Amino acid sequence: MMRKAWWMVGLAFLSAGAWGAEVGLVTAVSGNVKLQEDKAAASELKSFVKLRAGDRLTMEGAARLQMVYFEGGRQETWRGAGQLEVGSGASKAIKGDLQPEVKKLPAILVKQLSKTPSPDGNVKAGMVRMRSMPSGGTLESVEKNYADLRKQADPADRNPELYLLASYFELREFDKVETLLQQLGEKSPDDQEVKVLASLYKRAIGNAKMAEKK
Repeated sequence: MMRKAWWMVGLAFLSAGAWGAEVGLVTAVSGNVKLQEDKAAASELKSFVKLRAGDRLTMEGAARLQMVYFEGGRQETWRGAGQLEVGSGASKAIKGDLQPEVKKLPAILVKQLSKTPSPDGNVKAGMVRMRSMPSGGTLESVEKNYADLRKQADPADRNPELYLLASYFELREFDKVETLLQQLGEKSPDDQEVKVLASLYKRAIGNAKMAEKK
């Protein structure tokens, strides 16, 4: 029964044409950044939102934006005022004198970053994405990979923790997800991005447990 429920969710999601439309993930944002999707009204851009090709991002003042493209693992960090257009594998500045800092992330990291739950409220889409992507490995391999990623990353870089959270969730190690989020919250009690992460995973865990009962 549970497999049937997952299959029906996946069929509805894929038939809607949404799979494959998301090209990147916002991993950090600060300051005033607005997201313009198609003809919809511009809205405040939040961390962990998935971006689609054609989206436009307007940055004001001393805004900072970090995003990762799923295809190719390109990480871009933008600072300042201007407007960007999201592409399939890279962004371009269409207003202002903006130049990104670019870094290529390991494929194993990008694959798990793409599985981060989204704050857009599309819970079913998130569940299908987690089920559709290849597995991130065993608990032992995940924790080894995390240790390697953490050694190579800057202390302020949260990508290794995003990798670990998504991997724990995928392995249904929900207690470990909650423990890691608690540790991040204690380390940075006023960090809004940590609070957003905690909220996203709380919802994702609740939905995953509900799906198991169907």
